[in-house]
Amino acid sequence: MVDTTGTDGPGLEALADRIGRVIGTHRRAQGMSLGDLARASGLSRTILTRIESGTGNPSVETLWRVSRALRLPLGALLAEDPVPRVRRIARGDREALQAASGMDAWLVHADLREHRSELYELRFAAGVAQRSEPHLPGTEELIHCVTGRLRAGPVGEEADLGPGDAVWFAADVPHAYTAARDARALCWMLYPPAGAMR
Repeated sequence: MVDTTGTDGPGLEALADRIGRVIGTHRRAQGMSLGDLARASGLSRTILTRIESGTGNPSVETLWRVSRALRLPLGALLAEDPVPRVRRIARGDREALQAASGMDAWLVHADLREHRSELYELRFAAGVAQRSEPHLPGTEELIHCVTGRLRAGPVGEEADLGPGDAVWFAADVPHAYTAARDARALCWMLYPPAGAMR
């Protein structure tokens, strides 16, 4: 679920409302009906209606499916708007995203200009294995291990990372992250220009 760890109920409600509003805006801007988005994402109209109304509590996996269907990076659904010229990003100010596997992620930065990028902080408990489906064509990831030990990369080509190690890979194929010990990492998502994602 999308979880505002460390915040109260109104914080979670505000996040759900913002996500719903952003999804609805992007869907309408692309001339998509709820039925179109349901078919493209593989989600039901009921689920999408709840998300857009701000009453849903979508998982990270659900948001990835919606972002792929809308041909947008995940950060476009989560980023605040408007973005100020300077913004201090305090640890407690970021909403936590929790994957079903047990991986926690915090969006640190999203750049929504032509060459879009996102920076996530990831946290894994020992033994957590997170498998991710292919992102949009041309998407790349750079994973930098901050603490602990982690394996990350395309399935079958994962690299072993210790503190200070990093791996870059094309993320438009299935890829995975596995924590041998409790670990923290930074994930830099690099997206192709918007026109190239069509």
